[in-house]
Amino acid sequence: MKQFEEKVGSVLVANIDIHEVTVLDKGYVRYVDHLGSDERVVEAARVSYKAPSKGEQQDKKLLEYLYTNRHTSPFEQCSITFNIKMPIFVMRQFVRHRTFRLNEVSGRYTEFEPEFYVPSVWRSQSTDNKQGSEDSDELDHEDLTSLTNLACTYAYNHYKALLNAGAAREMARIVLPVSYYTEIYVNCDLHNLLHFLELRTHSHAQKEIRDYAEAMAEVAQKYFPWTMDVFNKNRR
Repeated sequence: MKQFEEKVGSVLVANIDIHEVTVLDKGYVRYVDHLGSDERVVEAARVSYKAPSKGEQQDKKLLEYLYTNRHTSPFEQCSITFNIKMPIFVMRQFVRHRTFRLNEVSGRYTEFEPEFYVPSVWRSQSTDNKQGSEDSDELDHEDLTSLTNLACTYAYNHYKALLNAGAAREMARIVLPVSYYTEIYVNCDLHNLLHFLELRTHSHAQKEIRDYAEAMAEVAQKYFPWTMDVFNKNRR
């Protein structure tokens, strides 16, 4: 947990605890807030036949039954909001999940800072998966990182030059690469979060978005522990 100052209306509230997980070199997943609980999932399911709770252990068994048998609507009674900072190429995979409700920082309204994802460890193209990659001891990792740093610096310098020459922010940003970090607020219900995690923590997903998915799962574990225990037990 980290502590930040945050404005609530016109009042500055100090020392707010925020659950944050660092991802990649400059990214993060931060908890903002949530609605509901594991118990809410069970209550929503039990209302179908107006049955009261039979205790925590029975509630946990029912929740696992709901998840493993794809009775998804009770999980939609709960939601969670994240603040996420990620490279644009990861964002492009993230937004394929159209059930997420999100808002992104805009290059039309603000001037970008020089924040790029530059990996220190590189992967080679997979020999048995056309879209995948694999670890490699044959790559010159230091040289590849140096080349990437040069490219990002070059692009950002030209972005600034365009701004200084009078170009609008919305146009100057076109020279920035997909390694540039963007930031979003994103809200999703628990059902759709689990669907996202099932796909994006899978070994076939790109490593970088797997890292973000695992960080989101770590945050969700704190607020929906029964549900995440069931997910981890049954994940592919």
